[in-house]
Amino acid sequence: MSAPLLEDVEVVSLSPALVVEDDPAMRERLAYVLSTLGCDEPQIAWADSLTSARSLLEQQHFGVALVDIGLPDGSGVDLIEWMHVHHRLVPAVVISAWRTEAVIFAALRAGAIGYLLKERDDLELSIALRSIEQGGAPIDPAIARRILGWVATQLPGLPSPPDDPSLTPATTPVMLTPRERKILELVSQGMSNRDMADALSISRLTVECHTKNIYRKLAVNSRTEAVYQGRRQGLLR
Repeated sequence: MSAPLLEDVEVVSLSPALVVEDDPAMRERLAYVLSTLGCDEPQIAWADSLTSARSLLEQQHFGVALVDIGLPDGSGVDLIEWMHVHHRLVPAVVISAWRTEAVIFAALRAGAIGYLLKERDDLELSIALRSIEQGGAPIDPAIARRILGWVATQLPGLPSPPDDPSLTPATTPVMLTPRERKILELVSQGMSNRDMADALSISRLTVECHTKNIYRKLAVNSRTEAVYQGRRQGLLR
């Protein structure tokens, strides 16, 4: 049986959305982020516990569930496991401050299709969630590096790519400005837009403009993809 084509990847609708979050400030942030993606308040259902989330899932269908890990009556991982059994057609994305390896891997094993960190700014969360609609599985860059490092330790002795240049498709080198390369380097270190703005003594708006230019030049839609392409094309050490 042949492997599935990329065109066969199932896309996800962000509307209606179930948001499982008990922190009022974060609920307000996510309401704004979802509104920028076309999912307004009437299309969002709110749950502040595992119990209320399960009740809502039994009552209606959702395009996606955004799940926090630390909830008053248990772990979001438990909810994702339950969803995988009872509502497996509703994809779950973790948005949490928890970043320990045990929690991350537990959530992904339970069935989460993405894991994002609350520390990222609204634009970064918006871009990550938008990628879901295109069949993506957003993983925060800081977490992605840890996962890739773990995979590398589990798969020793992988064969190297062929050295024959005739087997490698030719690519046109991407030209980034010195400032864009510096920002890409900071992105690879897991820094937020706010942190990069402080480190470079520029505004967050300027950082966002440079980031958009980097995405356009590398033909990517997320920080993880930008870092991957940057390393692949020799733009990062």
